[in-house]
Amino acid sequence: MNILENTGEEKIVVIDVAAAIIWKDDKFLACRRPAGKARGLLWEFVGGKVEDGETPEEALIRECREELAITVETGDMFMQLVHQYPDMTIRLTVYHAVITAGQPVLLEHCEMRWMTPDETDQYAFCPADADILTKLKSESCHLYIRRRLFELQDEGYRELNRQLLPTADPDLMIGVRVPQLRSLAAEIVKRSDCRGFLTLLPHRYIEENNLHGFIISAMKDYAETVSALDAFLPYVDNWATCDLISPRAFKKHPSGLTADIWRWMHSSHTYTIRFGMKMLMSFFLDEAFQTEFLDWVCDVASDEYYVKMMQAWFFATALAKQYDSALPYLKTYRLAAWTHNKAIQKATESYRISAEQKVYLKTLRISSKKI
Repeated sequence: MNILENTGEEKIVVIDVAAAIIWKDDKFLACRRPAGKARGLLWEFVGGKVEDGETPEEALIRECREELAITVETGDMFMQLVHQYPDMTIRLTVYHAVITAGQPVLLEHCEMRWMTPDETDQYAFCPADADILTKLKSESCHLYIRRRLFELQDEGYRELNRQLLPTADPDLMIGVRVPQLRSLAAEIVKRSDCRGFLTLLPHRYIEENNLHGFIISAMKDYAETVSALDAFLPYVDNWATCDLISPRAFKKHPSGLTADIWRWMHSSHTYTIRFGMKMLMSFFLDEAFQTEFLDWVCDVASDEYYVKMMQAWFFATALAKQYDSALPYLKTYRLAAWTHNKAIQKATESYRISAEQKVYLKTLRISSKKI
């Protein structure tokens, strides 16, 4: 469709063009224009002019069939731009796509090649594609991750997650099982552009956040880990993402960890507070335990359900690991009534608490009439 645009001095014709980034794993298909055409021998994305009555997606499907004898399925729009050539001005709309039928055949181009975004510097592309390539390079890891997540999608698991995560937007759940996420994270951390994914906050999907958490967990350097956590935690919006983060860099109790935990526990953000308490529970209830850590958790004042649940979980675990130190906090009712009772409930459900201890803990419950 040709559209007239008024530049203030003259009207120019803008030609609508659609192009496809056709993916195969982490590579996309680029084609080289024939020597006799305008911009001959330059590389480009497959596509062409949007004819009257066509949508850009319909134009792409037709052009791919005419130029490469393939059938494609279009995905999300990647970007849109306007570029002025000496002979025409185009409005270029770019979509992600995958081949659903056929193998590419050179019907109009003189060469084609599957390439990664980082390899594109070796090839001369059409000038209109410059901004597309720049964005592809900056987001290549993210784009690969999103494609892989949808390839791993399990609809049944997505429905289960919708029930387990009531605070999360169900439309932003893909449905990828945790073992598969862990495997994907192990693959992603080996990529040279992995850090680029971590900077693209906020992510759209919960699984992207979960993957982000697993990548942080794999970091070895303490300062890098804390910096990544400080950037990421404000975007965590559910308990599952929060609780899966278990930084490798924290296992040797580096100096400064307790100060960072204190800082996180005094955040105004629900899941940052929860994360701080979970780190205290995970790393400081054994050899590195200090009684003052129990005070830290008691002193967290919040009406947020997922904060109170973590307080209860912390004290239930403390009763299992440091019974003599934790018990006085229940005997003197230092916790809010609901949290106090929940801690006792979780402790009495634990196999690490003796039968005798369970009997006594139940005597410390606060009557529902007093709550």
